[in-house]
Amino acid sequence: MRSRLRSRVRALYFGHTQRALRFQGVLLALDLLIIGFFIGSQFIAAQPWFWLVDAAIAIFLAIDLFARLFAFGTLKRWLKYPTTWIDLVVLATLLFPTVLYNWGFLRIARLWTIVHSERFWNVLARGRFDETRVEDLTKAIVTLFVFIFMAAGFTQAVFLGQHPKLNNFVDAMYFVVTSLTTTGYGDITIDTAAGRFFSVVLMITGISLFFSIAQKAFASSHKIIPCHTCGLDRHDQDAKFCKACGEKLGAPLRRRALAVRRRDLEGG
Repeated sequence: MRSRLRSRVRALYFGHTQRALRFQGVLLALDLLIIGFFIGSQFIAAQPWFWLVDAAIAIFLAIDLFARLFAFGTLKRWLKYPTTWIDLVVLATLLFPTVLYNWGFLRIARLWTIVHSERFWNVLARGRFDETRVEDLTKAIVTLFVFIFMAAGFTQAVFLGQHPKLNNFVDAMYFVVTSLTTTGYGDITIDTAAGRFFSVVLMITGISLFFSIAQKAFASSHKIIPCHTCGLDRHDQDAKFCKACGEKLGAPLRRRALAVRRRDLEGG
C-alpha cells in the first residue's frame, strides 16, 4: 500500500501523463504566485494580512517538501537536489521571520530553481520550448534577474546605512544595477574595504552575465544531440556528424522527449 502510494506521488511530480502535467501546472502556478509575493513583500510587509499569507506559504512549502521526500523514498536522494536546500532555506525564513527577516531576499532563489526544473519546461507549452534556444535564453535572463535581486538584498542586509542615500531596498537595487552595468554614477558608494570588494565582484559578474545573455540571444539555433563519444551536445541544424570528433549523431533530444511525452499522454 505504501509503495503504491509512493509510486502515485512520484508519477504526479515527475511523470508526463495528462494528469501529471495538470498537477505540475497547478504547482507551477502556485510557485509563480509565491515568487510574486516574495518580490512584492518589500513593499507590503506592513499590511495586516501579510503574515497570514506568509504562514499559508510556509504550510504549502512544508507539504511540498515532505511530499517530494516521500516520492524520493530516501533522505539521501531528497537532499541531493539543490531545489530541496533552497526550499529549506526559504521555509526557515518563513518560520523564523524575526530572526531571518533581513535574509528573506534568499527566497527569490526559488525562481531560479523553478526555471531550471524539468517541471517548468514540461508544462510550458507542453514541452514545446524544452531543450531549445528559448530555454537557454530564458535561463540566462532569469539568472541575471535573480542575481540582481539577491545582490540588492545582500546590500540591504549588510551595508544599509553605510551611505546617507542607502536607506532601503530600492536604494540597494539602484546601487547594484549601476555597479553591474559599470555605470557608477557615484551618488551611492560604499567606501569600506568590504564594500569596495563587493562592488568589484558586482561589476565583474555583471559583465559576465550580460555577455552570456547576448551570446544566447544572437547565437545561431542549434539542435541538442549529445555525442556519445566526446559529449558535445550543441550541433548545427543540418549536422549528421559531430563537429568535434566526427561521430555519427542520433535523434535530437527534444524529438525523442516529445515522442515519449506524446506516448505517455496517449496512454494517460
